[in-house]
Amino acid sequence: MPKEYTYEYHVTGPVMEGPKVQIDYVYGFSYNKLLYSGRTEYQTIELYDTPLFGKLLKLDGNFQTSEKDEFFYHEMQVHTALCAHPKPEKILIIGGGDGGILRNVLKHKTVKKAVMVEIDKGVVEFSMKYLKSVCGNAFTDKRTQLVIGDGKRFVEETSEKFDVIISDLTDPIGPSKALYTKEFYQSLNKILNKNGIVQLHIELCVTRPQISRDIYKRLKSVFRHAAPSSSYVPLYGGLMAFATNSQTIGASKVTAAVIEQRLKARGVKDLKLYNGKFHEGVYSLPNFLRTLYFK
Repeated sequence: MPKEYTYEYHVTGPVMEGPKVQIDYVYGFSYNKLLYSGRTEYQTIELYDTPLFGKLLKLDGNFQTSEKDEFFYHEMQVHTALCAHPKPEKILIIGGGDGGILRNVLKHKTVKKAVMVEIDKGVVEFSMKYLKSVCGNAFTDKRTQLVIGDGKRFVEETSEKFDVIISDLTDPIGPSKALYTKEFYQSLNKILNKNGIVQLHIELCVTRPQISRDIYKRLKSVFRHAAPSSSYVPLYGGLMAFATNSQTIGASKVTAAVIEQRLKARGVKDLKLYNGKFHEGVYSLPNFLRTLYFK
């Protein structure tokens, strides 16, 4: 006889509500305890202990990352771009104060330097102290250069060029809005090396389709190859869209065999989400997203 499963639909503790991602759409998670509540120079910061995700970080009331589901977002953001590039050596990360993006970038042995520009020093220090399972030892890696400052200003003023740029920003409202413009994408393009790639998330594509479409169209107006992709991120409450952008590399055309070869050659191990077949799959869009982005 097959094992009998019990489905329990009650919550085991108080519930914290997630951000209002859309009109009439609300979600949240139960938690055991609020471990920390405070404020950095720029935003409120909270850390919860949760049954489902372990330690969970919220910034200004928005879910940022968690111990147990961080790989859904971080692996998707990093490895789709780095594995599409034949030899990523110099990486720029804009944002990403929890360190999850940086930790995954440094898994690639080809990477010689990773510059991370984060405006909020408080988030970095908090993550190093309380979220080691997310950032690991990334901030103390000799290849890391941490710049505490404004990402837009850094891009406009730097004389350096990069193989891959990963933009890990909050939603396109408030101060972050200026980093989702066509002009900013043109600035990113100027600091790319030959065969360079720009990677970013382009919002929740089911609950915020128009915003996602608008961001993609701006990217497509700047980059010859703008490849949208999608993957589910539990903490964010839905299907998240991403885009891998380049003047020379079509990330959606890189085969599973090439991806597997690059992962092996670079010594990238212990991934929970990403592999060659997954790479091919995330760029194989369902019809409603093909309509959203391509028509």
